[in-house]
Amino acid sequence: MTIEQSQIISDAEIESITGYKTPTKQCQCLKEAGVFYLVRRDGRPVTTWQHFNDPILYRRSNSTESIEPNFEGL
Repeated sequence: MTIEQSQIISDAEIESITGYKTPTKQCQCLKEAGVFYLVRRDGRPVTTWQHFNDPILYRRSNSTESIEPNFEGL
């Protein structure tokens, strides 16, 4: 992860990205997009560019389960 990706997205950028000025609408928009965020005491969402560019909704699961062939089918 680069320093740029770990930077927190500014309030103005959140407003521009979501298209909403209201914090509750911004949170709703980020949630629907699968973007991880935290809510500050003032109700505004805060997140990083990494979370925005790689939303949880679209991440592949890193399953440690091994996939075995169907030996009964042989």
